Amino acid sequence: MAQRHDDLLNAAVRLFQRHGFHATSVEDITSACGISKGAFYKHFDSKETMILQLLQRYYNEMFTEADRYAEGLSHQPLLKLKKKITIELEKSMEYRSFFYALMTEFPPHEKGSVPEFLNRIHYDHQQWHTYAIMEAFGSDTKNLARDLTIIMEGILHSYLMAIIWRGANLSPERLGDFVVDCIHVLAENGERLSPVMPVHSGSPSDQMTIMKEDLKELYVIVEDTAERNHAEDKVLQTIELLMEELDQDNPREFLIDALLQQLYRRPNLKNRLTKILSTWEIWKGDLT
Repeated sequence: MAQRHDDLLNAAVRLFQRHGFHATSVEDITSACGISKGAFYKHFDSKETMILQLLQRYYNEMFTEADRYAEGLSHQPLLKLKKKITIELEKSMEYRSFFYALMTEFPPHEKGSVPEFLNRIHYDHQQWHTYAIMEAFGSDTKNLARDLTIIMEGILHSYLMAIIWRGANLSPERLGDFVVDCIHVLAENGERLSPVMPVHSGSPSDQMTIMKEDLKELYVIVEDTAERNHAEDKVLQTIELLMEELDQDNPREFLIDALLQQLYRRPNLKNRLTKILSTWEIWKGDLT
């Protein structure tokens, strides 16, 4: 069943890239897999549902692969960030035709599930970038974190447009190194720069409240997982330990760091953990 589901997604992405979303019918997709049109609806409610799953798969693969390749670089934060950005560029280039069709047929200002999903995932992606920047350059950069994120995303977007729209043949590794080196120069001269974007709003106590609320929301999501297994039960226990520690007058940073990283290693939680991790890094920076 799972294999047929993946076969349909793989066939769909090829056809979408070749013909566009609207010109590709459900029957085109099922014919490419050798199954009946009716069988499609055992896996997907609609073609739009399939598009959303393809987008989610792309981002899950990117986040997971980038973090996996960067795991052994914890003592080389700059190299770790370069590796993450290089993987992001490689995945974007791999899906370039898919995104070309997506941007052509689903403009961001339109209503609908696909543009709304793109807006939501863009926020998660931005949080992932912010956390990666603070991880690379330290919480000293927290005042500039949002500006550095926007600058980095702007540079990446411009180069990706050159690749997708104009077919520029650029090396992901060389481009990743260049982009991160640009951000590094800005981060090193941070004391000479005044942030344009407002710093994360609220006092340290407000930030702690935000973290607790986000963890409660994550707890409910995991608790509601259908056919929850032992792994999910351990996740719930970890979240409970985190919330208990955050309630202490002097929460132990080393313990919270360890528990958050334990959760972050779960591929299905990475997207939701990035906001919590970013808030935590800012909270720590406010106390130093």
